[in-house]
Amino acid sequence: MKRVESWLAADGPQLRERLEQRAEPVLLKSLVAHWPAVQAGRAAAAGICDYLARFDRGVEVFATKTRAAARGVMGYNDELTDFAFVKARMTLAEFIANLRAYLPMQGAPAIAAQCAKVGEVIPGFLDENPLPALPGVVPNFWLGNALTVPVHHDHPHNLACVVAGRRRFTLFAPEQVGNLYIGPLEHTPSGAPISVVHPQAPDFERYPRYREALAAARVADMEPGDALYIPPLWFHQVEALEKVNLLVNYWWPVAGLAEDAQLPSPANALMQAIKVMNALPQPQRDAWAAMYGHYIVQREQEPGAHIPAPWHGALARRR
Repeated sequence: MKRVESWLAADGPQLRERLEQRAEPVLLKSLVAHWPAVQAGRAAAAGICDYLARFDRGVEVFATKTRAAARGVMGYNDELTDFAFVKARMTLAEFIANLRAYLPMQGAPAIAAQCAKVGEVIPGFLDENPLPALPGVVPNFWLGNALTVPVHHDHPHNLACVVAGRRRFTLFAPEQVGNLYIGPLEHTPSGAPISVVHPQAPDFERYPRYREALAAARVADMEPGDALYIPPLWFHQVEALEKVNLLVNYWWPVAGLAEDAQLPSPANALMQAIKVMNALPQPQRDAWAAMYGHYIVQREQEPGAHIPAPWHGALARRR
């Protein structure tokens, strides 16, 4: 696998623009290494837990715990009949108590408090650990032990900052979607569809095209203080590698969508198109594929270029 390109970039107003212009991921070495939270995480195995406790206001978080057969992966069971983990709501203090209890155990269950809003659960964290590059973007945090989240993708821009522990991201370009064996679009672990291939032990007889995806994959090994920019729709698998790990991530919308509240999200448009197209016979789907390529993808030509601007209608460019 190829390594993700690495930058030594400074946090600041120009960084967001530089990232949004990229079509590929980039590893930003030591971008947030100066954060007090990063220093606390480096001081001791559970140092980040003590640090977070200072901001805790008793707000509940969603916690996950993998089943024994899951081998530390928050995905589906082998039969694809159920999830390989359970969910519960608890306070951050209760979750941290569980995390501490598992520290000395060998083969402890994989647990995580996932996608918790920093501003709601640990207010005050951003005052000490700001990111000037993304003013107004309120991040989420992901706290847990050694856990793997299977291949999935997000629709917005994503900047993932490792605060404590080490993480490995394995990334796949959007065009690899057919090789990743993405599971149900509705019956998902947490909203985003995920690959049904087991990350640690891929069954290549059952999922042969996954070899092609791995051959084209990028990898980023991250230390505390590193950040990874993931462009919209890039698939990624996330491995938390230590007994205590904290990641803070920032999602912000793609330009054009944020400014036009009348437009449905691309994900909703895709789901609607899938439902409609699946009702058609193959010859009609082939014909519509040509229409989608011309009017939506617009890779070869602009479909409205020969039409006077006042008559562009839906073809009018919004950016």
